[in-house]
Amino acid sequence: MPSSANKIHIVLLTDCLADLGGAEKQILELAKRLDKTKYTVTVASLDCYGQTPEALIQAIGCQLKTFRVVRIYGLSGLLQGMRFLKFLRDNKVDILQTYHFSSDIWGTFWGRLAGVKVILSNRRDMGFWRKPWHVWAYRLLNRWVTKIIVVADAVKQMVMQTEGVPAEKIAVIYNGIEINSAISAQPSAVSFKKQLGIAEQDKVLVHVANLKPVKGHIYLLQAIAQVVKEIPHIKVMLIGKDELPGQLQDAARELGIQDKVLFLGQRKDVAELLSIADVCVLPSLSEGMSNAILEYMSAGKAVVATRVGGNPELVVHKYNGLLVEKESAGELRNALLQLLKHPDECQRMGMYGLKVIKECFSLEVMVRKYEEIFQECISKNKSN
Repeated sequence: MPSSANKIHIVLLTDCLADLGGAEKQILELAKRLDKTKYTVTVASLDCYGQTPEALIQAIGCQLKTFRVVRIYGLSGLLQGMRFLKFLRDNKVDILQTYHFSSDIWGTFWGRLAGVKVILSNRRDMGFWRKPWHVWAYRLLNRWVTKIIVVADAVKQMVMQTEGVPAEKIAVIYNGIEINSAISAQPSAVSFKKQLGIAEQDKVLVHVANLKPVKGHIYLLQAIAQVVKEIPHIKVMLIGKDELPGQLQDAARELGIQDKVLFLGQRKDVAELLSIADVCVLPSLSEGMSNAILEYMSAGKAVVATRVGGNPELVVHKYNGLLVEKESAGELRNALLQLLKHPDECQRMGMYGLKVIKECFSLEVMVRKYEEIFQECISKNKSN
């Protein structure tokens, strides 16, 4: 086994770990699965609120460093930046990989000053939130970035167009997911439905996403208001943190479907909830590489998703699901009815989706591709 002095030291820097979203879970899976005989891994964050899960980081065999930055361009950004610079130099960090805007900009700047030879910057969505100054900041600092890693071909095209980055400087690495072992060992569907207040004969739809406008919940509710006219025995489970307190509940009441929608909040038993789904839905207005769709496919479920971002790279229309246009409750209604009325087609699509996950989107595939990028960048740096 190589000594620690001979290992490649990687720092994975993100904005926040206190609230584990899809990107943060991917970071932790990568940190956990990187070959520890070759790599020393530090997970770092700019958390300034909440509790970073230190025990969780230690459990996966990594060091945790927190730099409490309130504003990257303020006093805390400067003081913590000097602390970060010292950490990078003292620990002879070889690779700095950043996630999300603040870490991308702040981390790249201080990483460059510290003399880190390989800086990798991530783009994980289609930039729907960006203002012109965000793009300007990326364009300014991209010259110091060794490579930009994106989660979908659609995101790659966006980065090339908006940031002016050449194709050869961008690598596509899809998110990975652990194959859902719970598929063959689920609780009784009837008893589990009963616990949730769902009748045995009810069809079940699942939408996993934090409740916010970009995830398109309102269009799903509008579609369900039409679906119930043909399939009255139906329940919709909305799983995720409610960032629109009361708004979607009010919308459900106005549409007359309040008894059809279960607002379940954040859950730790998502795999079990997916096990009783007939169809899984993601009506987002924008996506990078959807972890929710990966979860749906891993559970062997047919998917209805909008044709945005990286969704078409996961859902092949009429193969493992159906694609619809965004902001179209009518198309969403038609797709849901098609699958709900043809359970055999649902099952076939679900099995095809699981096959795709095993072949292309496993965590093992994701980690292997990251390690290939790490080795490529280190080798090029040595040759230069």
